[in-house]
Amino acid sequence: MMTNNDLAQKRTHWEFITLGCMFIGYMGFILSRTVLAVASPEMVNDPNLGLDEASYGDIAAWGMAGMITGKLLTGVIADWLGGRRVFLVALSITALLTVTFSWGTSTTILASINFLMLFAMAASWPSMASIISVWYPSTKYGRVWGILSISSRLGASISMILLGTLLTVFSWQNVFRTAGVMSFCIAVCISFYLKAKPKDVGLPALEDQVAPEGSDRQDEPNTEQKAPHFLDDKNPAEALWAFAKSGRFWLICSSLMCTTILMDFILFLPLYLTSFEGVSSAQAGSWASAFPIGCLLALVGGGFLYDRVSRKGRVGLLGGLLGATCVCVAALWCLKGIPMIPDSFKFPLAIVILFFYGFTLAPVYYLPASIFSNEFGGKHCALLVGLVDVAGYSASMLYLIAGGRMVKTWGWQSMIQLFLVIAAVATLIIIWFAFEDYRRFKPPVGKVTV
Repeated sequence: MMTNNDLAQKRTHWEFITLGCMFIGYMGFILSRTVLAVASPEMVNDPNLGLDEASYGDIAAWGMAGMITGKLLTGVIADWLGGRRVFLVALSITALLTVTFSWGTSTTILASINFLMLFAMAASWPSMASIISVWYPSTKYGRVWGILSISSRLGASISMILLGTLLTVFSWQNVFRTAGVMSFCIAVCISFYLKAKPKDVGLPALEDQVAPEGSDRQDEPNTEQKAPHFLDDKNPAEALWAFAKSGRFWLICSSLMCTTILMDFILFLPLYLTSFEGVSSAQAGSWASAFPIGCLLALVGGGFLYDRVSRKGRVGLLGGLLGATCVCVAALWCLKGIPMIPDSFKFPLAIVILFFYGFTLAPVYYLPASIFSNEFGGKHCALLVGLVDVAGYSASMLYLIAGGRMVKTWGWQSMIQLFLVIAAVATLIIIWFAFEDYRRFKPPVGKVTV
């Protein structure tokens, strides 16, 4: 019979394997999603498609509509069928639809494919929330979500560099095919290692665990036991009512609406960078990776820091980060708004600014909403994370429709000015949310405070 210490070592081993599978799998999702942004300059230049900034924005917006629709459905499905099954099926479908992109011949066809692809991709975050809820205790949520957020930005960074390079030798159609095949291979490989729950590898579920050897208390805060949650005996309809009554739910939704718009500038980045003198489509696709690289470096230790900072300390941490994002957006506006800056300096400066833009924005975008969903949602965490994401992607869809038209009519400066307003609003909202989270948070036992 295995001792508690042996079980703890085995659990740690499988926690790493599970995290690795989600990490690599989510990179596959991001690879498929990144192709459209990287290929966008060549697609706009393709006379057979007849695209411009506005129609490209419409294609991206239909993708957001697919993401919203998917978030409304896949959260409940992941809670019902299990995160592993939904995660692998969604990744496989996303990969196949990425290949299908290569046969698009019009705005309507491309928008339809993008809708379906992001509908499938919408299942990724809720399914991972479901996997996390059965594999990890709440004391590890910050570091787990932080590492998975690194996967997102590492995937975007590598994808932009890789796909930008491929764009120098392949047509945009073959770049889509290559990315789709790679994502499908990832889905097949991780299916052998990703397990649905601890019991599948002979481990007790979190709620069944006992305290480690040497402990004289079964409820020590440092044990891996999973505390009872106020939604454990609630059905989805009752959970929805609990969410609707929570002020923190509405604040985190509002925050994510703002930060998703700021984050989705990445969909326009290659096009934005080609507006600088002498920058080719391939160069723009590769150098746009400065933004996700900044996100990546911020998230390397961001999850661990988030776990260690007190809830009161998060008020200053999150507010300070978004305040710095405001400074970065203002610097982007000055870059093209002040004629005294030599043209030869503008592109390198833009790359540096975009790096710090991503560095300051990423922790606020990824961590608070995901961790709140696991803490507050309990067994309905996939449903909650899906609802929160719906708010963010709804705002992004409107931005993508309006953003392409703003650029076509008034130029890139109009979009940057919009970002500055949104960043300022986001800063105020996240400070309010963090304060309310500090003031109202209670361990997930008994009655919740909303």
